[in-house]
Amino acid sequence: MSTLEKSLGPVSGTAMMLNTVLGVGILTLPGLAAAQSGADSIWTWLLCALANVPLLAVFALLASRFPEAGGVAHIAGCAFGRPAALVASFLFLGAVFLGLPSIALTGGNYLEAATGISATKAAAALVIAASLANLAIPRLAARIGSVAAGFVIVFLIALVALSFVLVVGGDGSLAATGAALSQPFSPALAFAPFMLVFFAFTGWEVALSTTGEFQNPKRDVPLAVAISFVIAVGFYVVCAVTVVAAGPHAYTAAPFAAILGPVLGPNAGLVIALGVVVLIAANLFAAFWAVSRMVLSVAREGAMPKFLDTTRAGVPVAAILVNCGIFLAVILADWEGLVDIDGLIAKAGQNFFIIYGMSALALVRLGRTTMEKAFGLLSLAIVAGIAAYAGEHLFYPLVLIAAALLVHRWTPVPIAGPVAAK
Repeated sequence: MSTLEKSLGPVSGTAMMLNTVLGVGILTLPGLAAAQSGADSIWTWLLCALANVPLLAVFALLASRFPEAGGVAHIAGCAFGRPAALVASFLFLGAVFLGLPSIALTGGNYLEAATGISATKAAAALVIAASLANLAIPRLAARIGSVAAGFVIVFLIALVALSFVLVVGGDGSLAATGAALSQPFSPALAFAPFMLVFFAFTGWEVALSTTGEFQNPKRDVPLAVAISFVIAVGFYVVCAVTVVAAGPHAYTAAPFAAILGPVLGPNAGLVIALGVVVLIAANLFAAFWAVSRMVLSVAREGAMPKFLDTTRAGVPVAAILVNCGIFLAVILADWEGLVDIDGLIAKAGQNFFIIYGMSALALVRLGRTTMEKAFGLLSLAIVAGIAAYAGEHLFYPLVLIAAALLVHRWTPVPIAGPVAAK
């Protein structure tokens, strides 16, 4: 069996997770949430962070004990066998095969608006660049991820700090924001944009597909999850406070462009667009890394062609190239008007809730103490509540689940593998 190189430590692992989590949503969601709930949207971000703590703790605990390229799918397989592993894999891949091209198209649309470059060409270029970066030897790719994370954090700090200074130095609206938050808490307003904001906290389930490449997963996986979560929440909350303090003119899908526009003038759109491209490039790089490992894991289970279960110098070259082809095909289909990616992504979002639920059930099954099992039940209750609140249609994930079960029925079980060996 092909093996992956143990190239991730606590710093590079944290950087990889940050690159996966800190996407373009950080520049759009604060404005959209504020448009629904005003100052109460700050509480929304805090509530979402609180709801995610037990879910991420479940991921970190299980991934540190069962590190493998399959991530959450491998964990589900360890708990409930091959069918569960394939179901989790299909749900995961069914979401990312639509979501990642959509992210690339988002960057393309920003560039097209600012420069006139074709959004389709820009999105394709981002996908190809992310694929090429992932073809580098693992240790070099890990360094690329760390450097990309550094650029992203520097850009976000500069963007948010400049916006914050402009807001505070303007008309004292920060004080007005504090006064608004001192009013009686309104659950209806705080929960109105909950699902919108919650998707800013997805991404760790993608990053956990890289746990098999951590040098010391028992120590470094929980550490990387915790540090990346604290950094991400810090950015989210500061962004939310800044947008709310800026006032209603910033309650849009491009709040920082509205804030910086009066200072940067016509260059504001270009600056934001370039920043978005940097964010998306880093996001795609880390996500492509994780997805290629998931494809390799599914191939090991005999559910995909055997040639995908190969590595060259520790790099899953075949999986990366196949993923690149799929992403480019989806971008082309969007250009031809054959698919509505936004609509498909809205339906595919339910996949992640099911994956969260499977992970919580896995902890109930695999937990070593009563406390761990109770923690799994608590996380499962949170997932059920969020899924019920979301009210998303289940047709798309049900189709993927049915496909996974059919593949399990009609493909041979590997003699040895990460799940079969358990």
